[in-house]
Amino acid sequence: MNKFCPHCGKPIKPTDRFCSHCGKSVISSKSGKQSMPKRSEIHSNKLKSQKRNIIIGAIIAVFVLILGGWGLYQHGRNSAESTVIGGNGRLTNAEIKKIPRKQLAAWAILYADKKYGKKWGEAADDLRSGHLTIRSYSKYRFGDYEISATDGSTLYVINDQVGYLVSKDNKEITYVGNKSSYSNRSVLNQIYPEIKSENTEKNVNIWNDNLSIVDGKADDSDEDARKQSSKARTKSKQSTSEDKLWSSTQNNELISYMDEFGEKMHQSYEHYIDGKDDLVTLAGEHFPSDINENTYPFKLSSGDHDSRDPKDMDSIKVKWNPQVTSKDNDSDTYNVVAIFNHNGKSAEGHITYLFCFYHGEPVALVDQTTNGGYVVVHPTANQDLTSHFEEIANND
Repeated sequence: MNKFCPHCGKPIKPTDRFCSHCGKSVISSKSGKQSMPKRSEIHSNKLKSQKRNIIIGAIIAVFVLILGGWGLYQHGRNSAESTVIGGNGRLTNAEIKKIPRKQLAAWAILYADKKYGKKWGEAADDLRSGHLTIRSYSKYRFGDYEISATDGSTLYVINDQVGYLVSKDNKEITYVGNKSSYSNRSVLNQIYPEIKSENTEKNVNIWNDNLSIVDGKADDSDEDARKQSSKARTKSKQSTSEDKLWSSTQNNELISYMDEFGEKMHQSYEHYIDGKDDLVTLAGEHFPSDINENTYPFKLSSGDHDSRDPKDMDSIKVKWNPQVTSKDNDSDTYNVVAIFNHNGKSAEGHITYLFCFYHGEPVALVDQTTNGGYVVVHPTANQDLTSHFEEIANND
């Protein structure tokens, strides 16, 4: 006949004095005999254990379902309210509606500076320098075009030639002006990621604090139109010789490109900042001082493999002139607007780029002079660098 431990309920031998499972004595203290549990007690213990396991499993299942449901809810909510923007961040519809109009103005101007013409570049320069005032209107006449704000939109005027409309929900900006070639731009899908990738948010915040937005008077546009018409007639009589060929915006674009160019070429380029210390090459040149002071004659070679003595090369005039205008087009001078230098490990390894305008055309000269009493330069053979400089120079 099978017997069971009175403590753990496990089967034991009739002759056992101690349970081989739990180690406790199975001898009754009163009779000296084994105390055997009833079968009903053993069955009851098993039922209790099974019930406890079922309850614990049910609690875990409910907890998992709650977490899963919450995750699905959040995902659905984010999908409905948000759009991922080119890997640069996320803006919800609620955030777009709350964008302050000064911050939106800064974004709009910086974006238009890249996409459109000279007037937007001037506006961007004014924004960065803190001298920009924007006026808001319900309608405004840009030359022959009268623009009205409809469907809850707001019209902002930068100057007599350009402005922008912001939709009621802030999602779209329409660039307007005295040309009919502007088109809608989506803040969410186009403007925000480009501005975020090219300008630190700290800079944009500083710049939007620099600008002012005021309400324009209803009759301002007609008065401005009369003034600008008179100004345009006067300007048309003047020579275009004072048009600037190079701006701070273009200079910043060139700096960004040269950073990328240096990484691609495994080179590190420094750029000269106007009014700061010279760039010094390992060959001992000091730019732009050597240009301004005519320390060395500049000689123009035909390329890297020009074997001629520098004495036999053509001499050229070079001038540090970041304020170059179209009136300099007739001058037989290379007007340098930007200087970048990579020193390498020795004088032979230095590469200096002089970005110039010559007769109004962009030219990138490269200098790898190592010694002697001359600075020998030639147009760079790097087509990627040449084409990018031309693109930046022509995007005024």
